[in-house]
Amino acid sequence: MRSQDISEPSESITQERELAVVADEFGALLIGDETVIEEFEKKWAIIQPGAALVVPDQRIGIAAQGIGSSALRRARPISRYLAGDGLWSENSPRPAPGTVVTYHATTRSASSGRILSNPQILPQSVAGGPFAVAMLAVEAALAQQTQLIEARLDQIEDKVDDVLRLASAQRLGDVYGHRRILQRRLKDVSDGNVLTDTDWSSIASLGADLEVGVERLRFHAMQVVTQLNPQDTADERAEQLKAAVKKGRLRETLSLLLIAQQSLYIWQRLRLERIRSTEPQYLHQAVDSARSTLKEHAEADRELAETLRRLLDRHAALRISEVHRVFSGRAFDRYRVPLTEALDHFVEARALQIESWSNTENARLKDAYAVARERTRAITKSSRQQAARGIAGLARFVEPNSDTDGSSHEEPSAEQNPDPSVRGETAG
Repeated sequence: MRSQDISEPSESITQERELAVVADEFGALLIGDETVIEEFEKKWAIIQPGAALVVPDQRIGIAAQGIGSSALRRARPISRYLAGDGLWSENSPRPAPGTVVTYHATTRSASSGRILSNPQILPQSVAGGPFAVAMLAVEAALAQQTQLIEARLDQIEDKVDDVLRLASAQRLGDVYGHRRILQRRLKDVSDGNVLTDTDWSSIASLGADLEVGVERLRFHAMQVVTQLNPQDTADERAEQLKAAVKKGRLRETLSLLLIAQQSLYIWQRLRLERIRSTEPQYLHQAVDSARSTLKEHAEADRELAETLRRLLDRHAALRISEVHRVFSGRAFDRYRVPLTEALDHFVEARALQIESWSNTENARLKDAYAVARERTRAITKSSRQQAARGIAGLARFVEPNSDTDGSSHEEPSAEQNPDPSVRGETAG
């Protein structure tokens, strides 16, 4: 199947060999020959700096190889995962989740690198059919989320019990222990081993506990965040920020939320494998459920991160009128910096697209002096203008017909001039 030469008039088109892409609302799994993938990675690093392509784990790589061989007629294609929607052009909307699209020559913009056309290969023509494709897409998204979290985790094992108690999330139990068990089970499955009834029964109940634990941790974090009131005084805001960090354990809550979500996503992958092997007729339901979980968590985490970032920008720094609150300023610095770092890690780990910081920092004396000087100039200018208007008004009151704007008077007319010489008359 070859695509039509669909391009935008103002853009030049790059020539490249065929790629297959398993599309999803969370990202895209790219499949192709090793040389094609390497070329794409080099170009993408220039076009979109920092948007790394991730090597999928062994299980996903093998499944992608099967789909790539069927779609592209290649012997041993490799795969990479690209999170987010940066691959897609505005004029080329994303395909439906779980579909396969191929990209040929003349389909990517040379200037932006974005896709300009999406010829689709029907999933029925791909090895495993539509359910296999849909499962691969959501598995790749779950794996990507797990890897992102793993790369940015802070170890807080000594504070887990305190956070769970504060969040009423004791059902999570031994968070790190459960995570290690799930990782071990996933490695066994990725290595080609069967997930036995005994293995599944030992972890089946963890799903509900992880779901409840994630919700309670997020709810606790939001409760702590909403107690920050930007309308309060500097001293009150400093105390609120200290309480959020010290008593509310907000930093540790964000880290533990990531750990719980990572465990939940691993469990979801194991559940998909279990249903695929024992109840394949329900695989589409499991895929839809896993996709809904990812979407709901992404939206809830985005709301939490945006709320916290917005409040910190308005709350955690001295204003111009508060520069004399030295101790409050020190408290802001002490607690704002680690909290913003924790939030940045959370945003990166969850691949959230939210507004950037406004570089909040304490107002200083020189800032207050600058504002005072500016206001003094404005007051002086206004006073001079008012004085000028007052003098002009007084002049009009004293001599209503006088010209107060400084313009010159007209010369009297000939009729009004008593001098005969001016009228051109002669005496006698």
